[in-house]
Amino acid sequence: MIIDSERNRAIYLQMVEVIRNGRAIGFAGAGVTLPLGYPTWPGLVARLADEVRRIRGDQVEFNGQSIPLQQVLQGLRTEPLVQAQILKDNLKAHYFPLMAGVFGPKNAWAGSVADFISLPFKHLLTSNYDPGLEEHHTSGTFESICLHDQQAAGHFMAHHADENYLRRIVHVHGKYDEPQNIILTEGDYGVYVHSPWFELFWQMTAIAVRLVFFGFSCQDIDLLYGFRRVRMALGGNNQHVESRHFAVMDLVDPSEELAVAWKLNLRYGIDPVFYPNPKKDFAEYGTFLADLKRDVGVPAVSDVAVPVAPVPPEPPAPIAGGPPPADALLEAVDRLKQITVENLSRRQTGDLE
Repeated sequence: MIIDSERNRAIYLQMVEVIRNGRAIGFAGAGVTLPLGYPTWPGLVARLADEVRRIRGDQVEFNGQSIPLQQVLQGLRTEPLVQAQILKDNLKAHYFPLMAGVFGPKNAWAGSVADFISLPFKHLLTSNYDPGLEEHHTSGTFESICLHDQQAAGHFMAHHADENYLRRIVHVHGKYDEPQNIILTEGDYGVYVHSPWFELFWQMTAIAVRLVFFGFSCQDIDLLYGFRRVRMALGGNNQHVESRHFAVMDLVDPSEELAVAWKLNLRYGIDPVFYPNPKKDFAEYGTFLADLKRDVGVPAVSDVAVPVAPVPPEPPAPIAGGPPPADALLEAVDRLKQITVENLSRRQTGDLE
């Protein structure tokens, strides 16, 4: 269930092999847990607007001025981050419990989410705030962490490739149970500017691992900024530089395949694999996942969920006479910087896997 073209078939086979070897990392965007009942961007903005209307009526405050709520919804409909910022500012203290409720557990089950979880990714990253991935992790053990937890994330960055390192589900933009750390609005995305930690994480991810994106539109330019910088460093947008990452994406019009593929390849070093979506309802996504599981070699599983609780977070192993946690984190960052330099050198000489 893929777009039937020579380029798409070839990239699909490369992606299958990368997933099959068990060292790749999967990335889940909003489209992965959408079947569980979590909102799309327009749905979330509408939900926030309903709550603003309930609390404040049809007028909102922005920059010291009162403007109609409808003007925010219509005049800024192409700027969802700005919409979300204005609505968040007007909700004030009501915003955080609302976000916790909207993205809290749904106690729902979706075969496509279970199929995604069953793929042999070493770890999973997600920009989602909900616990859908954790709730569908019905076999094996894992640990759920957030990128804003620098100690847990630093330990992950330093050890993610270790042979026996426990699978992590990493929420890169926060999670419902800590709504104050959720990255959603225009202002929230400032973390990509004022936090070197986020920049370091994504630059390292872009060069040190192989990612496969699912349910992600590749429109989040802040998240992908590190990928673009690495792409330019390695080849200066030279189309002959091999991409390290893949993205599973729908395509309504097959004639647009090459234009979209070249853009993602040249800009971010991402090769998309397209599945058809002629009716714009993503009906083919489930079949695509089933085919991918078969081709990767994942055994079929029952649709009946048998929840498995995540293991408690495991702190970095203590080292006798070693540095305190803060120094350990700095040591991990230094190690990661060294890895990046070495990988860049190896990549340029063709020695990077």
